[in-house]
Amino acid sequence: QRLAFDDFIFFFSSRRRHTRCSGVSWARRCVQETGINAEYMGKIKIMSHKSTLRVLSQVLVGTMGSFIFGYGLGVFNTVQDIVAKQLDWPEDKKNFNVGLVTSTVALGAAFGAYLGGIVVSKFGRRLTMIMADVITIVAVFPTLVSNLGSILIGRILLGFAVGINSAVVPLYIREVSPNALSGTTGSCHQLLITLGILLSLVLGYGLPTKDDADFGTSNWWKIMFGIPLIPAAIRILGLLFVFTSDTPQYLSQIDKIDEAEAALSDIYHYEEVNIQMEQLKQARQRSSGEITLGTLFGPRYRKALFIGITLSWIQQFSGINAVVFYSTKIFQGSFDPKAVISAETMKTVGIFNALFGVLNALSAFAAALVIGKAGRKTILMIGNFFCLIFLGVLAYLVYDENFTVSRYFVLLYDFAFGISLGPIVWVYISEILPAQGIAVAVFFNWIFTLIVGLGFPIISDPKVLDAYGGFILFAVCCVVGELFITFVVKETEGKTLVETQNLYNDAHDEEDTQAPFLKAN
Repeated sequence: QRLAFDDFIFFFSSRRRHTRCSGVSWARRCVQETGINAEYMGKIKIMSHKSTLRVLSQVLVGTMGSFIFGYGLGVFNTVQDIVAKQLDWPEDKKNFNVGLVTSTVALGAAFGAYLGGIVVSKFGRRLTMIMADVITIVAVFPTLVSNLGSILIGRILLGFAVGINSAVVPLYIREVSPNALSGTTGSCHQLLITLGILLSLVLGYGLPTKDDADFGTSNWWKIMFGIPLIPAAIRILGLLFVFTSDTPQYLSQIDKIDEAEAALSDIYHYEEVNIQMEQLKQARQRSSGEITLGTLFGPRYRKALFIGITLSWIQQFSGINAVVFYSTKIFQGSFDPKAVISAETMKTVGIFNALFGVLNALSAFAAALVIGKAGRKTILMIGNFFCLIFLGVLAYLVYDENFTVSRYFVLLYDFAFGISLGPIVWVYISEILPAQGIAVAVFFNWIFTLIVGLGFPIISDPKVLDAYGGFILFAVCCVVGELFITFVVKETEGKTLVETQNLYNDAHDEEDTQAPFLKAN
């Protein structure tokens, strides 16, 4: 093996000095002519794409939709008190109105995700994102009116745009990313979601407090509602004037072969373009015909769809929204709505809320760094296990009313979720399902979000399970999730897009479409 490796290095270095070829095609030929073990060669990284910076720039433009996703979800939690004051919501209706405004986003997102799957297949990834941005811009203006009905209309429209983004952005990222970068770029979706949430928290510090004279008159909350105009405009401009091609996969599916090849040539060295075109041809032949809802539930896709929906259930029923829902109360050290909170305690709450947002972003960034090394399944197993442990401890501490220590376990849980179930589920779903399947899985993801958001306040009532009982229930869900991930989910690391989309297709006889060291990381 050592001699073979030395032969490879000599062959590779000497031959490349006399050619314009990138390392990709010569690497393949070297493997064949030196007889070196391909599995051993998997440890050598050969860059088949032209520019990592270009790929990341294209992904950044696409993930402006992810940023809107996170910001749209987080902003109302920050401004709800001042909005309730300025709109004169009665105290006995405040919680209902807050729940109504919050749930309309999830409801709009569910339908946006499902319809987004139809639109993205007919009009392409690029035009679908532009349409989502136009809807976002339209949605902003009703939310600037001091009227509950108008805000609800704006939030439903924003939710619809968020749903479209949640279905199309992971798909777009996967299809414009070289295999060697797919894990890292896939995590950018969750990273930008967390950065959107973090910005909503940071801007919230500009809001007046209840003790300030302008609490009932300040328009800062309207400026915060208007922020999505900026990322929407950035993405529209980026897609219209910079990244003007759709993804190679979509162009190939609609038989625009020359355009697909041109799009690939923007990403890959020219020797790699032919290899990628052959893979797209194979994918097109295997998925010939329109993919309908009936096709998704047929033998080719139903297992992958079941995996995608179940992972969405695991993600939401791991309790992340429940922990977020009660995090402020835990940071305050009281579940009593009538409790008087001191100014010093509110400073502590502000610090922990900031830490919560920062850890959200850091964990997503960490996931982008480790996903290519540890593998999707491994990260999901380890992360879900720690979510289970931290939820169990959190349940005990809340039961014991030990809020000082429980604050830190909220942060630990936040990091465990943010490095695993948060980003990896989005990456995994985009790898194993076609566009229509992603839309269905994301539709269920939003339905599960809505169920948890509306159901947890009910089950956490002291007359039902109480807060600690709710955390125990989610810990049990994590146990189910751990068993499912361990025994049902398959690893996608090191597989091409063609291979991952046939991973759960028993009728497909898997083939290696390229050398192992050129596959996904």
